[in-house]
Amino acid sequence: MSSSKPNSTVSIVTITQLSRSNCLSILYELILSQTYTNILEWVIVEGSRNETDGEQNRINIQYLQDNHTLDFKIVYVPYSNQKLSDLRNLSNDTCKGDIIVCMDDDDYYPKERVKHAVEQLEKSEYLLAGCTDVYLYDYGLEKMYKCTGFHSYHSTNNVLAYKREYLINHRYAPGLSMGEEAGFTNYFTEPMVQLHAKKSIVVSCHTSNTVDKRPFCTQSIVVNEIKDDVHKYIPMDIFHRMRDLFSQSISP
Repeated sequence: MSSSKPNSTVSIVTITQLSRSNCLSILYELILSQTYTNILEWVIVEGSRNETDGEQNRINIQYLQDNHTLDFKIVYVPYSNQKLSDLRNLSNDTCKGDIIVCMDDDDYYPKERVKHAVEQLEKSEYLLAGCTDVYLYDYGLEKMYKCTGFHSYHSTNNVLAYKREYLINHRYAPGLSMGEEAGFTNYFTEPMVQLHAKKSIVVSCHTSNTVDKRPFCTQSIVVNEIKDDVHKYIPMDIFHRMRDLFSQSISP
């Protein structure tokens, strides 16, 4: 990595829970591999189902913090018994970066995920970036898919990024357990920089997703199976570890 840092500081934000602790360990490695050199912090918000799980997960993340040696901070927000949309607001209220990059704990993010999002936002007057035409991999069906996209102002939350100024007038609607990005994007009407899918994400489809993505992959007119080798998108060692995790029973 270059010793020269770009100007914009970045906060990565993730909601997680005890049942995803092994997923979070892989995400940590993906964050360590990012090519962007001015990551300020990784804000992890506790989203476990109950306080007991939250406390156990706090211990796991404390271990991660204690053994973390790089410049960026790992900031942990403890269990608060709130819905997903409220937890996302909590993460935005906590973070301090110039640009906020969303990463879910169970998806794959390429090493250029942060850099690409920052560069595209810095080149644009828009405050928000996302990706509507994402890649997806179904670990049960062992198939790769590509979404053709909905429209230029659409993105799911797991691939959003935004400038701090966006938060002045935007919050997630309270009390939601899914679909929270709709309100945050003013029902997909806010101007959005569209990111390059291959530089941004491979969405993980597995039996424990918060929202079942298999019908979307197999029945949607905007999603097509592609025959590319998954290792063109996800490095072999990471892919095998994710596949092993998703073959186990984990909670959504």
